[in-house]
Amino acid sequence: MLSPVHLLVLAITPGITASAAAMSETYLVISEHAVVKFADMEEDVRILVCALPLLVLGLFSLVFVCILRCGLVRKPVGKDIGKPKLDYLAQKVKSGSIAFLKEEYKFLTVYVVVWAVVCLVLFSIEPIKKDAKTDGVRSAACLIIGAFMSGLSGFIGMTVATDGNVRTTVACASGTLNDGLKVAFRAGAAMGFGVVGLAAVGLSFLILVMKPRRTQLEAVQYTHSFGFGASSIALFARVAGGIYTKAADVGADLVGKVEAGIDEDDPHNPAVIADNVGDNVGDVAGMGADLFE
Repeated sequence: MLSPVHLLVLAITPGITASAAAMSETYLVISEHAVVKFADMEEDVRILVCALPLLVLGLFSLVFVCILRCGLVRKPVGKDIGKPKLDYLAQKVKSGSIAFLKEEYKFLTVYVVVWAVVCLVLFSIEPIKKDAKTDGVRSAACLIIGAFMSGLSGFIGMTVATDGNVRTTVACASGTLNDGLKVAFRAGAAMGFGVVGLAAVGLSFLILVMKPRRTQLEAVQYTHSFGFGASSIALFARVAGGIYTKAADVGADLVGKVEAGIDEDDPHNPAVIADNVGDNVGDVAGMGADLFE
């Protein structure tokens, strides 16, 4: 199964995909009396025709994410139904999730910088385009942008999820299960559109930026670093978050059910907060970075 980034690469690089022959026979209808054959266009124009609509759709997706989030934060919280403790517990989970991501991203920043320097050196010595002096900078920049957007995908998903948790609970408690489902669906949609929007914007933007003084094939090759940067963050976010959530889950069960003899996820067990933090950073933030990659 191809990831969104791989699908986007195939979508905007017709010259190097299996559909190259079909694309060469494609016609662009401008008006009733103006039809242009795709193969007859200049290479720069073809790049714009392919990448610009994707960039615009990506920006619309990110705007839609903002609209979904604004609608989500206006939903009732615990204090609105006379249960402020729900807000207190939700804030603990959110602050713990943000603290974990901040600490994780500190180490990942060092990792990304090291690999960016490696790409800078390697592609300066052996550039994609012969005798090009900026290939190292281009590759390093693509790697950093890919890593940043992958991490941002996870962070967007995690913040929306932690805001949606308490609001879903309140919707179910004060209404019906269907009301809770609508709130949860809105939070999930924000993460989904955020991942797709960032992938579309990042890849199409880099294609357009890398194209000057390069062929279409050479411009696309720089996006390999973009994918490598995204994969680097996804790997660590998924694995590190997964290890944390499993450790917190097992620890909470051992302390609560085995030692204290209380129910699972009992509010009297402080380790439940760590367990819920793990669910957000592993199953949400890690998944968001993984889906972007």
